[in-house]
Amino acid sequence: MKTLILILSIFLTSFNFLSADESYEESNEIKIHVKGMVCDFCARSVEKTFSSTKVVESVNVDLDDGVIELKLKEGKTLSDEKIKKLIKANGYALESIERDE
Repeated sequence: MKTLILILSIFLTSFNFLSADESYEESNEIKIHVKGMVCDFCARSVEKTFSSTKVVESVNVDLDDGVIELKLKEGKTLSDEKIKKLIKANGYALESIERDE
């Protein structure tokens, strides 16, 4: 029951952050380094969260390296602040954000 409540609260918290956002930097590919992702459920949860945004074209999660790779839709942006909020809402610790230019 506690797990269900936790999952539901993460989902509802994430829902508020799912709209498009502008960033000062324009990049179509983003690598997010996080701590705390250890299982396939973690990866699927993160994929669902980022895929639900209107700006993300694809999500790839590497559990071994703790990396989330995002490819944004053409002409769309996602701010570092929005990424931080989404990561925190999923219960993980953000280490760094890298943008390919």
